[in-house]
Amino acid sequence: MKKRKIFGVVAANAADTEQREILRGIIKKAQSMNIDIAVLSNIYNPMVTDEIFKTENKIYNLIRSDEYDGIILLSESIINPDIRKLLVEELQKKDLPMVAIGTELPDFDLPALQYINTSDETDIEDICDHLINIHGFKNIHILTGNYELSVSHKRVEGYRRSLEKHGIPYDENKVFFGDFWMISGHAQAKRYINGELPYPEALICCNDYMAYGLLDEFLECRIDINEKMSVIGYEYIRDRYCHVPLLTTFQRNRYALGIMAVELLTEKAGIRNNRLLSEIPRGQLIYGNTCPCKAKITDIRSDFKTAQHKNRYDFLDLFNQLEHSLIECRNIVEFVKKIHEFSSLIRDVDKLYMCLYENWYDSSENSSNMVSYNVLHDEEPFVFYKNNISAVFRNEAAPYYFCPLFFSDRELGYVALSFRGPDTFDHFFRNWLKTVANCLEFLRMKNDIKFYLQCQDISEEREPLTGMLNENGLRKVYHDADKSNLCLVALRIGTIRTYPYSASQNEQINSVLDAAEAVREFSGNHICGKINEDTFFCLMRDIPDTDVLTKQLSAVLLHHTAYMKINGLDSYVCAAIPCEDNDYIQLKEKCFAKMAEMTDMFSSRRTKPHYKKLNKLRTQFYNDPLITFDSEEIYSRFKGSAGYLRTIFRKCYGFTLHDDCINARIAAARYYITMSNLSNAEIAEKCGYKDLKYFLRQFQQVSGYTVLKYRSMWSYTKQ
Repeated sequence: MKKRKIFGVVAANAADTEQREILRGIIKKAQSMNIDIAVLSNIYNPMVTDEIFKTENKIYNLIRSDEYDGIILLSESIINPDIRKLLVEELQKKDLPMVAIGTELPDFDLPALQYINTSDETDIEDICDHLINIHGFKNIHILTGNYELSVSHKRVEGYRRSLEKHGIPYDENKVFFGDFWMISGHAQAKRYINGELPYPEALICCNDYMAYGLLDEFLECRIDINEKMSVIGYEYIRDRYCHVPLLTTFQRNRYALGIMAVELLTEKAGIRNNRLLSEIPRGQLIYGNTCPCKAKITDIRSDFKTAQHKNRYDFLDLFNQLEHSLIECRNIVEFVKKIHEFSSLIRDVDKLYMCLYENWYDSSENSSNMVSYNVLHDEEPFVFYKNNISAVFRNEAAPYYFCPLFFSDRELGYVALSFRGPDTFDHFFRNWLKTVANCLEFLRMKNDIKFYLQCQDISEEREPLTGMLNENGLRKVYHDADKSNLCLVALRIGTIRTYPYSASQNEQINSVLDAAEAVREFSGNHICGKINEDTFFCLMRDIPDTDVLTKQLSAVLLHHTAYMKINGLDSYVCAAIPCEDNDYIQLKEKCFAKMAEMTDMFSSRRTKPHYKKLNKLRTQFYNDPLITFDSEEIYSRFKGSAGYLRTIFRKCYGFTLHDDCINARIAAARYYITMSNLSNAEIAEKCGYKDLKYFLRQFQQVSGYTVLKYRSMWSYTKQ
């Protein structure tokens, strides 16, 4: 259950300067109000839909969580039309207060969405006012963006307002349209240098990139631009240290927008009545050396620190051995430890959780549960439902960034992390994410038995690891078989593995071979096969009771310790379907649907309180059914009262502890009756019964068969 109110922030490429400035304000205000922030962001954020990047955008499925109390949308950052469409579809379903920061966009036309933004017109007007009031300039040019964009004209409108306010005629010949990129800055510089345009007293570039292009061209031509004119940029991209002279620019007040968004959401959500900012946030000049004001030491210091950080982490990114170390890992436990060793690569990281789908290592459909690994601290991994984002939140209010872990079209999970400061989600972290995701896929392939087998010469009808029939062989046998009194019995293994999962590749292979041996024992002389990396099929005749078939298969597998040690009690499902007139595909689909339903049920258990302790207790009495007759012995293995244990056990599993103890005894009895030559008295003793008659009566009551009938039924299958 979540501890505090949660505001979701939907962004894209949150490492970019513009998003980081907004997030600084959001985080600062939210923490002061004890509100958690969950930032959802992709990594690459391409403009057009590209198949290779589709998977990363599944991170936005977390918007489906029911834990949000409000949503903040950084609308301008989300440039991919497919993501916009997905978000609109999901946000329409939510009855939540929502705020969008940025320009109003037709794609995000939602009745519940309230837009807030700075004013382009006011910002450019303030720049022009500075040039006129402080420096007395009157001959001012403006280089704006693409003609077809409304924002380009808004910025020109601010320029016009300032001129007219000061009694200076507006001249459209002094307005130039570019492309908001360095190319148009280069082109504008050449027009001045070549004499095509007379030099003005000052030029306003409506973003920094165009100003950088202009400065670079003057430097290339060895002309001191300060002797010709003043230049002021817009946006404060924070790359000033890469260009000469140091650009004077204007910083939009995105920080204040972030604060406003949180205040507005808390007001709309009824969390707190705020004194909302009534005026549009105004920006400020960041002084450089391209206007007479000259640079201020505070601004130079900020740029210098940015450059220092970039150089330091560029070096670490280039020369660190994280990738090599992760590639050498043999299991997920080693993998997490190695990430911890290199955690200094993420600047100022405070909390870091790697959340992987429970079945991230195989090719089946993603589980609904995640396993969370605390990368920074020695903490036991825990399981939670994938949309319960607050599962990784800790005691104090904090911002958490949720970013995708994926490889090609394979969704592995996501990373949830928090920083000690609000301005540390950067491009170095993006590189770290890519490295971890690529190495996770490498680890998965190293431990994927199927992957190795695909590199071998596999026979047409036999599965090489176990020697059993493969799916082709089993389908052929089924096609030719008499379907009367025939049942398909299936076993799916490794559906949930014991955590922390540290088995070596050899141990994994041995566990699969052990499960295969259990299937052979169960089927006797009947047909069995391994149809994929985790599923076995058996064709069983003349035992129409499907409940008996599945419980017998389970009883046999429970006695195969190489499998059980690695995978655990709740790691497999059994299903049985009468063949009747079904063809192979129909039968397989029915069987898979039944197993999927059971797998979901088992997975849901793992999210229940105390599951891990209860599962450990169950494992003990299924391994040793003798202790099920001693209630005090069982209760002593669980901290808490007997009544409390019985209550939480039933809530977790849906059946009583007493009934499960009986089932553990009967499961052991099923195995000994069918797989040994022990007498009834010897079996009763092995299962903990002191009274033979009581054993015989309880076995018949639970199984529906006398011991004699049960033994006879399974002896027939082994003739």
